[in-house]
Parts: sequence; structure tokens; C-alpha cells
Amino acid sequence: MRIADFVFDASAKPTAAPVPLTAAASAPSTDTIVSRVAAWAARRPDAPALVDEVGSTSYRALDLWSNRIAQWLTREGLARETRVGVMMGRQRGALAAMVGVMKAGCVYVPLDPTQPLSRRRALIDAAGVEAVVTEAAALGDLRSLQWRCPTLRHGLCLDADDAERVIEAPGVMMSTELWDHLAGEQADDAGAGGWKSAFTGLPIPGEALAAFGANARAKTAPLLTPSSRVLEVGCASGFTMRHVAPLCGSYIASDISRLNAERVEANARKLGLTHVAGRHLTSHDIDLLEPGSLDLIVFNSVIESFPGFGYLADILDKAVTLLAPGGSLFLGSLWNLERKDDYLADLAAFARDHAGQGYATRLDFSDDFFVPPAFFRDWAAKRAEKPSLEFSAIDAPGFDPAPYGFDLVIRLDGRGEGAQPCRHLDGRRALDSLSDSPPAVTITPDQGAYVIFTSGTTGTPKGVLVEHAPLVNLADAIERTLYEPLGQGDQLALNCIFAFAFDGSMHSIGTALLNGHALHIPGEETRRDPARLHAFIEAHGLDVCDGTPSLFAMLVDHWHDSGTATSVRLAILGGEPVKAEMLRRLYSLPAHGDLKIVNQYGPTESCVCATQHIMTAVNWAEHLPPPIGLPLDNILVNLTDGAGRPVPDGMPGEIRIGGRGLARGYLNDAAQTASRFVTDEAGGRWYRTGDMARRLSNGLLQFLGREDRQVKIRGYRVELGEVEAKLAAHPLVGRVAVVAADPRGDGDKLLVAYVVPRPGFDPTQARADLDAAMPAWMIPSWLVAIDDLPMTANGKLDERRLPPPAELNARPNRTRRPLATDAEKRLAALWTRILEIPVEDGEDDFFAMGGHSVLAVRLLAAAEQEFGVRLPLAELFTSPTIASMAALIERRGDASDWHPVVAVNAGGARVPLLCFHPVGGNVLCYRELAEALGPDQPVYMVQSYGLEEGQPLHASVEAMVAAYLAATKSVVPDGPVAVAGWSFGGLLAWEAACQLQRAGVDVRAVAVLDGVAIPDVVRDLLRKDESDYLAALFDEMGLFDAETLRPLTPEQRLDLILERGKGGHFLPDGMDRAGMRRLMALFQNNGLAAVRYRPRGFDGKLLLVRPKVETKQAPGVSGDPLNGWGPLPSGGVTLRWMEGTHGQMLVKPWLDELAECLRSWLDAVNG
Repeated sequence: MRIADFVFDASAKPTAAPVPLTAAASAPSTDTIVSRVAAWAARRPDAPALVDEVGSTSYRALDLWSNRIAQWLTREGLARETRVGVMMGRQRGALAAMVGVMKAGCVYVPLDPTQPLSRRRALIDAAGVEAVVTEAAALGDLRSLQWRCPTLRHGLCLDADDAERVIEAPGVMMSTELWDHLAGEQADDAGAGGWKSAFTGLPIPGEALAAFGANARAKTAPLLTPSSRVLEVGCASGFTMRHVAPLCGSYIASDISRLNAERVEANARKLGLTHVAGRHLTSHDIDLLEPGSLDLIVFNSVIESFPGFGYLADILDKAVTLLAPGGSLFLGSLWNLERKDDYLADLAAFARDHAGQGYATRLDFSDDFFVPPAFFRDWAAKRAEKPSLEFSAIDAPGFDPAPYGFDLVIRLDGRGEGAQPCRHLDGRRALDSLSDSPPAVTITPDQGAYVIFTSGTTGTPKGVLVEHAPLVNLADAIERTLYEPLGQGDQLALNCIFAFAFDGSMHSIGTALLNGHALHIPGEETRRDPARLHAFIEAHGLDVCDGTPSLFAMLVDHWHDSGTATSVRLAILGGEPVKAEMLRRLYSLPAHGDLKIVNQYGPTESCVCATQHIMTAVNWAEHLPPPIGLPLDNILVNLTDGAGRPVPDGMPGEIRIGGRGLARGYLNDAAQTASRFVTDEAGGRWYRTGDMARRLSNGLLQFLGREDRQVKIRGYRVELGEVEAKLAAHPLVGRVAVVAADPRGDGDKLLVAYVVPRPGFDPTQARADLDAAMPAWMIPSWLVAIDDLPMTANGKLDERRLPPPAELNARPNRTRRPLATDAEKRLAALWTRILEIPVEDGEDDFFAMGGHSVLAVRLLAAAEQEFGVRLPLAELFTSPTIASMAALIERRGDASDWHPVVAVNAGGARVPLLCFHPVGGNVLCYRELAEALGPDQPVYMVQSYGLEEGQPLHASVEAMVAAYLAATKSVVPDGPVAVAGWSFGGLLAWEAACQLQRAGVDVRAVAVLDGVAIPDVVRDLLRKDESDYLAALFDEMGLFDAETLRPLTPEQRLDLILERGKGGHFLPDGMDRAGMRRLMALFQNNGLAAVRYRPRGFDGKLLLVRPKVETKQAPGVSGDPLNGWGPLPSGGVTLRWMEGTHGQMLVKPWLDELAECLRSWLDAVNG
């Protein structure tokens, strides 16, 4: 406390002091957010209300859409002011949901899907959120939150008809490449299974794994007889197989890694377990197997790699269909979500107690899947079979995950409890039966409208609850002072660049929708990229642009660099100080002479904006730095000293805000509310901002900053204490101080964390831990280990003696090599994004900087998207630096003249023919056909990704075709075209015709050469064991029969195919075992894609050519000569029979008949 804060004479009357600043006053409005939107829906029903990058929604449509959402919330029984989260990306549906939440009388809580899941969990728990409205892209997160947050029971997905059927995509923990790498040719049990102790980082001891296997044997033995049929999902190195397989009659050991599946079968043969068969099969493809064909399915320590609850439920549903009556599932070593916090706490304690002893304790489990027992009870309650559940502890001494997990046996015995599901998740279809009218709910101005969370000094975010009245007052004030003079009553085009979870978004949304204007929403990538944002602004004809000064400064830089300007007439800036240099650069462009800039000020607690100052090209330099202006309508502002007394003009004082803009207070925190929201002697309510300002002689307010430890980072309010609290919780951090620095001297502050570490502290890993817990703007740009924190004589941190950020970029003990090539610079940007630390040295090592195998998978995926080249994971381990990885990418790019489209007779004048590859991916089969069709017939042959090492496989026909068509744009004319495909290629051709036609391309005709539209035929082939499958696949080549293959190990089978297949047209001479594995993976991938594919209708004709001789390789649909294609083309199917077999169709002399058939068909197309 300062001397000036003391009152020495309490009886003395205060001298005259400046009265609070105020602006125009009006009678309190009885409107609410809900009533305003409804009024505009009646007044401007067809006018656009919401516009995003996909489309627009009128005021009438917004009203009806939000009514149905409100009806759903009411049907769920949510009471007045129940908090409801909206967790959606930047799209119209998010704001329709916001309005719907308010129409139901509930309180809107925005949940940013880009923020860490742990952060969203903290917000949901703090607010007591009971329901969340979301989108399909965030359904996996919603399911996780439903099982982590006790209050969250209801969920609604707006863009999926049936939310329960939306399944999370496999993540990095289910990367085939990752598990192939872990499997390795020489990997042991621990290595192949990916098992290391999370406490020590060392491989789990063999005796612990043996105990773990014995646990599986003990739990499964009562479920088995000598004739039982068993499937193990995720066999890894086979340790579970060795314990369980001796108890049964047949055992399929499946794994995502073909290497593991091969090795398990080979090891089983060495043990005399000839009834064990390895199978390369992912968990989500187990439904390929025959329904009712199994007695037991084993998932032992595999579910922790699953991507989410929807995926797990889908796998369980599929597994149940595979079981014979009385069958069972054994789920071993499930990581218990209810014990996750205990697990993490014990690991942190171990790391703290064993610091400096060389252990690599794992503290990040963000990619691992924990599941509570309650999930299985909920799943079982939804099953008609009423399965019974038997939970038990994991009896495996030394297996360190055991205390934090459980085992589960699921029996299809009809003895389940039949309890009601405890979590509810609906899709878009649930809204169809609901009324378009608003629910019968009374909304008043003093009712809670929304909650915005801000940073908290104790490490916990604070929720600010704002009622309807303050947002209505803000909308009215902005309309009167800014929009009405600009639009003269016409509808304006406004934007919302702010993140929806940031309070600035409520300004954008409220001032637009409550005043009948159109709100334009740029996408996430657009709002971050100034070039794209400029293009969005101009394409949408925006009148008003709002955002933070930092973001607007990037636009100004873009306009200068590109020689462009904006047509926007008004820019509203807030969240941080406006810099004079930015204004100078803006107005130095002559085209901006009529553009007005509004500098707004206001904390979340005063409904975003309390004061504003309007600047023009003429007056912007009159007061520098730019003032924050005067109060809005019905808002009071006072400047006071520490005792709450007004200060004279020109003297610094704390900003206190009163009037109609104040929030109700902090959610569930009466003490903090009482501390910050105070009442004066006259009964007036004021918010103590903690911000300092002074009043200029003309009455304008000039912002001075703060005296506490709250800072603004990119417009976001950050309490340094919250960041310090998160870091201090790290087990290897002794002491910590976080400061805001301005290393460039341009006013853009960055966070720097100074840490006094315990032995073993890793700054990169600590940064990763922060990334999993905090939003990006709260993560320090620098994390610096120092010997001790410098202190003043009074025991306070002496910030002046901390090393400045400029000194932190130097890397000791190594000569820096600047980034040299374009590839190195682009790659460094990817590393920076993934590792979240600056990467500026060509010799930086990915793994030395904290990268690991899971991050490596993410990096390779990002590199594939950036460069169009996919690197094998193993090559990153041998080329881990920026320079070596960039060189590898460049070599691949140079060597990869590979393109999915191979052109023959490209100069021909006839309608081009696109021929799509068969199941093996190669297009050599079409070479002679292209020649036979003549030089005037352009033929573009589309070969498969995955033929070359490092190329990605696409799991569906739709995804394959989309990728191929994207690649064909550069080489194939826009249209017209004809498409054709042999065997599996027929499905690709059909899907290509559908996608092209949907895109407006003239598709003249489709030809399918002995392909089937019904998946049963392909499914039957894939269900065979590997010996039968390979024999059928190569049936027409006459290389071997199934009985020749059956006694061989998987590797011996591959070697036999290589030995007998080389020299023909099927296998290239350079093919080796690795290439053969790649080819087998391609066969299986494409076969599974065919099984999953459901052809849609096509507006046109189909030519179907079939051989007269049927073979095992390509059986037709029994009883249907059209092979299922009959009802699909609107113009019907023309069937042509030809001599020969499936394999002979494209080989002379049979090819001549096919070529003549196609020539006649193409003549008609060209006619």
C-alpha cells in the first residue's frame, strides 16, 4: 500500500473531484438477445444473418434452426440458466446453437475445439455444463468429455444424422508405419508391443510380461474348450498367443503390423501350435470375418491405442456379431479413466523423487485412450443381447500399468443388468420431429446469457457470467454511434474474426444479429492468414472489420507488401493497445482516406466494450498514443486511487466501470465477485478493472497499463500466476517465474518462463506438457533453465537481472548453420509448429529437440501435405536434422517423376478415356489396350498410390478417387471424358463418374470390365485364410495351390511368390520381400475398400463387359449377369460377353475382342 492510499482524517469531507465520465443515457430496454433476433427474423426474414465460407443462413432460417435446438434442450429437461456448451468450429451452426441455447433459457458457454482437451474439461467442470452442442469433427472430444465431466450428460451433433455412428478416425497410435517400425525384424516382446515402463522409460521386464500373459491365460481359461475358435486383436509379438492358444482349437492372431502377424505365426509353428494363423488386419476391419464364427475375441493391452469412445463402441458392436451363441470377449489391461489422475500424480512423484537418476519418466498421455468401467455398462445397456460384464483387477506383478487398469470379460449370456444408459448423444435427425416454434420459456433482461472464461491468478480460469441486458445495451450503443451513421438504416456486412471463446466475439455477434446486420465468419485458416483474410473481406464486400490491433497490423503489412488496399469503411479494434506506427502505415495508403478506425476498450466483466475513440485519416495523430476515448451509452467510467477516491485530471488512476454494461459476476465465486465488483456510498455498482488510465484535458481517457501481473498476449488476457502455477506443478521444476517481454521493442509481448530445474528437467517436454493443458497464447515462447531466480533485498523477483530473451536464441557449443534452401525453411516451419519451439538452424535434430515416434508420425503427415512426399518413419531416424530431412525430401521429389496418371496418345482428338487401376494398383495391364484403341484415342491410365515406398494408402474408394481426380486436373482436359476400369478398377471408374458429374464435368459414358457392384463376392475372397486367399488371387497364373502354401511360414509364402512370379507381367524383376509386403498391403487395402463401398446412382449409361469363363480369382454375382449394376445407371446397362477369363481380358488374343467392343462404345461417345 502506498502512503497516498491511507485516509488520515476520516471526518474530513473530500474536496471536489472529477465526476465520472458518462455518455448518452436512455431508459433501460426490455429487450433480450432472443427477442431481438426474433424481431429481425420477422422484419428481414430473407436477409442474410450468418455467412461463412460454405454458404449463408437467412434470419428466418436462423430463427427456425435455433428454435429446434432450443426445443431439444427443453426436451432434455434443462432448467433455467443451465450452462450449455457449444463446441464447434467457425461455422454458422455454432451461432445458431448459441441462439438456441439462449432461447431455451440456458446460458451459452463457448468451448473452442482448438484448445487442449484438458482446458475444455476444466471449463466444463467450472461452469457445471450439462449439455454440449457440437459438430461431427469434435464428437470424439465430446465423448471424452462426457466420461470425464460429471455434470455433462447430454450431447447434440448438428451435422451428423446419427451421432452414435460417427466414428473417430484412427490416430497416430494406430499408424501401421509406427507399429511396423516398433515390430522391426529383431524386436523382442517388449519392443514389438511398444511396452516401456512409464515410470523408468525402460522396457518392461520379461518376468512382468510373463505374469501379464499368465493373467490373460487365467482370465480366458474358463471361457475356452479344446475346440474353441479364438481371434486375438493386436497380437504384437505374440506373448498373449503363447499363453492362450494352447487352450483352444483355432487361433487367429491379427495385428495392424504385417510384420507382427507374420512373426507370431512363425513362432507359433516353432512351438508346435499349427492351429495359429497370423492375419494382417486392423481392429476396425474385424467385421470382415464370418459372423458367428468365433467363441472368444481377445483384446489384451490394445485398447489404449484406440482413438476414442465411438471407435471402441463400434469395435465392440462388430465383435459381438462375430461371436457364436454363448461367446465372450476378453478385454485385458484397460487403462482406467477413473484412475488416470492418480497415475499421472504417481508418475510426477516418481519423477520428482528420482530426478537426476537417468530415468525417462513419461508424463504425457494425451495420445493414449483411458476408459472408465461406466462406459461398458452404458454400452451394454444399449445392447439387445443384455451381455453380462465381469470386471477384475489385473494380476500381473511388475507390470506397472496394472494398478491403474482393469480387465473385463463380456459374456453374451443374456444376464446383463439392463440398466439405463447414463450418457445421451443425439444427431441432426433428433431435431426433425421437433417444433419450429420457440419453446414456451420466458426470457428476461436480467437472465444469464453467456459465460466467457478469462485467465485466473491461482491457475484456474475464471468464468464471467453476463446477462442479456448488457449485450443489448452494447448493441444499441454501437448501432447509434457507428453503424447507423455508416449504413443509414441499411443492412451492413460485418465480420467476426475473433475466436468464439474470446469475449471480442460477443461484440461481433451481438452488434450484428441484434441490429439486423449480416455476420460473415472467416474460417480458422483464413482468419490467421492475412492474404486469405483480405481476399475474404473483399469477396464478401464487408463494410466493417473488427479484430485485435495485432491482427489488423498483419493486414496493413499485407496491403503494403501486395500493393493492395481494403474497401472496408470501418475497422473496430480492441483487446490491446493500438500502435501509432500501425496507424501511420495504414493511412499512408491513399485508398484508406475514408476508413475510420475505432479504438475500443473494455474488459470481459463490462461486456467487452466500455469506451471508444474514433479516428480518421485527418485526426489520428492528434493524441498519441491513441486514447481509449469516452464511455458508451449508459456506461460510467471513473478513475480512482487505491482507496477508491477519484483522482484529478491528468493523474493516473484505476479504471472503474459502472452502468448497464456490467456482468453479474464470477461464476461460483462470490468472494472474487465481491472483491472486484464494489458498491459506492450511493449504491452504485462498479467493476474495479485493475487497469490504469488518466483523463486528458479534453476529457478523453488515455490507457497506461496495469500495476499487477495481468498482461495481454495477442489480445488475450493472461494472468502470469496461472502460467506459473501450471509450470510449478511439473515434478522437475523447483521454482519458476514467468514474465512478459518485448524482445523486438514493438509492443508485441511474449511470455518467458524462467525455471530453476531439478535434475532431468527437459524444457521441450515441459513445453509439450503445457501444450496439453493450456491455450496457445498462454504457453511461453521461451522456457529457460537458470541456476536460481534473482531476488531483491525485499525478497521479490528482480526482473532486471533475468537474462533478456535476445540472449536466449544463441545455441551454445555448436556453430549455427542458417537455413539454406526453400525446403529447409518450409520444413523448419513444420518443426516449429509440431515441436512448438523456434527452429532456425539447419543442423537442429528433431529428436534432440524433444521429438519422439508419435510426434514423428505427425511430422511426416504434415510433410506429406506440405511437399507431397511421404517419408518412411525409419528414414526420419536416420535423417533427423533439418538439413538431412530436407535433402531426403528433395531427392524424393526429384526422383518422383511418379504421377498417378500415365498418358498414352495424349494428343488424340477423341473424347479422353480414363482407365483406373485394378486391385493390384498397377496400370501396365492397360498398355496393350491403349495401343489397340489407336493413336487418335487419348488414354489416361490412373495407377494407385502405395505402389512406391512411402506413398499413402487411401482406405476408401471415395478417398482414392478424390485424390486421383485432384491429380488428373493437371493432365486431363476438363471434359468431356469417358471412364473405364477392369475388376476393382470398375468401382473406381464408377465413383469417378459420380464425382466428376457432381462437379459439373460432362461424363459421356462408363465402362466396367468384369467388376462387381455388390461387396459379397470380394468379402468372401478376403475371408479366406492366407493360403486360400493367395491361391485364389494368383489362380490364373498357375503358380501354386493352397496346399502348397499352407505348410509354409508367411515369409516363405512371400518368397515363393517372388520366386515363381518374376519374369512375368505381374511382378517386376526388382521386387523384393519388402516390396511384396507393400503389394500385399495394397491388395488388402483395396479389397477392404471394395467391401465398404456402396455405389450410388449415375445419370447415364453403363457398358458392362464380362468374360464367358468364370474363375476363382473373379467370381460373379450368382444369378445376376449384371453383377449388381442393374439399378444404378439411369440410362441402363449394356452387357457384352467376350471369350476368355477374367485374367485374359486384357491379354492377346482375347484383347482384340475387348478392344473392338470398346472402340464401338467410344465411337458412340464421340458421335
